[in-house]
This record gives sequence, C-alpha cells and structure tokens, in this order.
Amino acid sequence: MDKSLTTFKVQIYKYTLLAAIILEIGALPILGVGVRYVDYSYGLALGTCIAVMSFNILFLVSKKVVTGGKKMWAALGYMIRLPIYGLAFYICIRLSVVCGIACLLGFLTSTLSIIYIHGIKAKPDRSWKVRPEVKEEFERIDRERELHKDDSLLSKIKREINYHDDEKSDASNDE
Repeated sequence: MDKSLTTFKVQIYKYTLLAAIILEIGALPILGVGVRYVDYSYGLALGTCIAVMSFNILFLVSKKVVTGGKKMWAALGYMIRLPIYGLAFYICIRLSVVCGIACLLGFLTSTLSIIYIHGIKAKPDRSWKVRPEVKEEFERIDRERELHKDDSLLSKIKREINYHDDEKSDASNDE
C-alpha cells in the first residue's frame, strides 16, 4: 500500500479517537457519573468503532473502483455499510435513548476528523494555476455581468416608465 495513504488513514484514526475522547469528556459534566454515562460511553464507543470500520470499507471500495473501474463496487460498499449502521443504531436505541444519541455522535467522529484535517487545519494551496481556457471563460462571464450590471429592478422600472411615456407622447403627436 502507498505510504501516503497509510499515513492518511493513521491520521484519520488518530483524530477520530481524539474526537471520541473529547465527546466523552464533554458529556461527563452534562450526564454525571451513573448509568446514563455508562450508556453514553457504550453508544459512543460502538458508534466510533462502526465509523472507523465504515471508513475502512469506504477506503477499500474506493480503491477497488479506482483501480478496477467497476462502479458496482461502490453500490456494494453502500449495501454493506448501511445495514451495519442500522444494526448498531438499533442495538443502541433499544438499550436507551442516551445510548442511541451517543451512537449517532460516534458515527460522526470520523467525519469530524476529516473536516478538521482538511477543512480547518489545512492551509490553502496558492500554487495552483488556472488553465487558460477556463480563465478566458470566467473573464467572458465577468464581461457579460459588467454589461448587465445596471439591470437592477429600479433601472428596469425606469426604462419601462420611459417607454410608456414615449408611447403616450407618440400617440398624442399622431392625433
């Protein structure tokens, strides 16, 4: 396996675990120590494990689609992952509502880690260049917008009033 992909997966795992720990610690003052907190911990742990497993399935299926080119694998990946999510949530919600909510939060931990890594933590890459044909198309669109910039509602109403005034004056001149 490519070293950069392994590094990417390990980074996702680390931040997923960190997100789960933050959610776990954050619930302690709200729920207090007791049965509800144990239910919450169980649901969060199960949801996080399912999220990591789902990420692995998604990773393998995506790799299979890219290398093999068969789109059937993408649909098969969803058909495998969806029942697993449903079964985990069903088990948790049967235990308690707190456990079910924690399971849903656990499902989001891998998504939160990806958003953090690639959205918040990442620095934008300013080295990319726009292809000349794309740049030309955007400039053409900008020129068209500049021509129609005065096409506000107020200017359209004024033109319509002037048009009607011109028609009235033409009608009175014809008489």
